[in-house]
Amino acid sequence: MEVSKRSLTFFLLCCVFLFVCTEVLLSPFYPQFFRKVYGITDPDVTGVYIMTCRLVVVIFTPIWGMLAKKYNSSILLMIGQWGTGLSCFIVAISQTFVMFLTASMLLLLFKSSYFLLYTIMMEQNEGRTTGTAASYHAVLQGAIVTATVLSAWIIQMENPLMIFWMIGLIECFLGLCSYFLLKQTLNKQKISNTRQNVNHDSSLFPHFVKFGIVVLTIHLAVNMIRPFFTTYTENVYHTSEIMSSLLFLIPSLMSIISLPLILRYSEKIGWNGYVFATILMISGLFFQGIETGMVGLIVFRCLFGIGAAWCLAKLDVFLFQKSQNTHGDYSKISAIQNVGLLLAPVAASFIVSNQSISDVFFYASLFVVLHLVVFLWSTFTSERKAGKLHFQKEEKHALYK
Repeated sequence: MEVSKRSLTFFLLCCVFLFVCTEVLLSPFYPQFFRKVYGITDPDVTGVYIMTCRLVVVIFTPIWGMLAKKYNSSILLMIGQWGTGLSCFIVAISQTFVMFLTASMLLLLFKSSYFLLYTIMMEQNEGRTTGTAASYHAVLQGAIVTATVLSAWIIQMENPLMIFWMIGLIECFLGLCSYFLLKQTLNKQKISNTRQNVNHDSSLFPHFVKFGIVVLTIHLAVNMIRPFFTTYTENVYHTSEIMSSLLFLIPSLMSIISLPLILRYSEKIGWNGYVFATILMISGLFFQGIETGMVGLIVFRCLFGIGAAWCLAKLDVFLFQKSQNTHGDYSKISAIQNVGLLLAPVAASFIVSNQSISDVFFYASLFVVLHLVVFLWSTFTSERKAGKLHFQKEEKHALYK
């Protein structure tokens, strides 16, 4: 029996939820985790672990993209799921930090293939890319919210490593489900891969540098404010840990709440809506760094969350509409996103060390300004080039008339 596109999309979104949830599950409490499990109190160990993990993802994501050009992406996804599940079992039995780090690197080698969930989902929903992209980002943010809530419970377990046995079993089960649900896409994707290889030179990536800057700047801006946000609210607004966590989660919650708004108006408003969303981000970031009272902070967190959700979804739509090599192009963009995730905490730490915590918001807003300038420049040059081509075609047609 053929699986409907809606059922397949729902299943892939469930896989995305698990992927993101397990990805960030321990991230709020890495220092406490290393102290409890391995007796490590050096804060530099946490930094080394995070940077090493990010580098693995940056390196291997494009490799999975290159493999997807030659081999079926559904099969590669299943290999990634089973590899992730088995790697989780190795993480669960890690007796030393070195073994844990090595097993984590192996885990992320396979987990780097998970961007294929998104590309397969977009290929299966070619007629509604905006809705699919918005749903993906809403599920992603929902997973972050869930993981943040669960992390406090997991760190209190007698042996937090036990959670990896559960994650590994779920990953293997999803890999088995993928085999049955994705079988129908195998022949379609063979044809799609052949077409992509033929048209690879016509992809959007003559504009790769500009698009890469657009992607990098927005991910830097979004992630720069995260490492020190709770510290900022506790210092400036004297909030409790619970209140700081709730304030931290507002942009993620707004991404979920704004989903109907994005679905209804994103296509109608077009790129004007994108420009307005970046203005929401700039104002939201800038005024978070100014003491405006608790109500003001909440309002500006909400504005920032809505703007970020709109921009991230729209950028993905642009990529999938223009690219003729979906898996390869998106793997490169995923790598750039991870470079942003790698550089953001480093930039934030440098700003906090040399200036103040509130300045992080100011510099993050400047990155969005740069993002908007490059975006407008790229859009203007593309439209001017398209206009010239249209004019040349009209001249040629008039000449032969």
